Amino acid sequence: MENNNTIDSNDANSENEIASYVDISNGSENSSTNFSNGMSIDSMALSEYFEVVKNEYEIERNKKVSFENRAGIFLALVGTLGTFLFDKVQIKGIIHLLSIPLTFGILMKIVSCFLVYLSLAFTMFYLIKTITVKQHHNFEVRNIDEVLLAENRINALARIIFTYRDIICQHRQVNENRAKTFRRSLYGVIVMLVATIIYVSL
Repeated sequence: MENNNTIDSNDANSENEIASYVDISNGSENSSTNFSNGMSIDSMALSEYFEVVKNEYEIERNKKVSFENRAGIFLALVGTLGTFLFDKVQIKGIIHLLSIPLTFGILMKIVSCFLVYLSLAFTMFYLIKTITVKQHHNFEVRNIDEVLLAENRINALARIIFTYRDIICQHRQVNENRAKTFRRSLYGVIVMLVATIIYVSL
């Protein structure tokens, strides 16, 4: 279940940014939509930035789904491949090789066998980590109440933009971590396949 990033949990910097751009000094809940310098909301870029953060949010969420789907597919394939490897690359065969005079070919066969199992475990670990990496924050809709609904539009849009900005930054960092773990799992698959080819060919 995903963690939630609440509106009230925005850091002090976000609140300061809102206060610096929005005239909230009088504390009234009237319909005024002007900055302290007299600019109207139609002449500002709030709506444009709101669209930007919405689009960026969707992009990061789609990345999350993509990584999870790819990791799930690879996990199933590696599991199937592991069943084949357990049949072709058996530990008892290596134990037998350890009991006979060591040659370069036998040494390569022993090393490749251990590499197959180590890389299989390595790959499974990072594929699972790709799926179970830190969860994404989300907009906490339960914090929407009468007080927030009574905010003037500039305050509300600014608050939402800064909240989504922080959420997007967290999503982006988590997705970067997912990309790193998924890349490592691919390296593990490559090592496993190369080691298997070496083992079978000797």
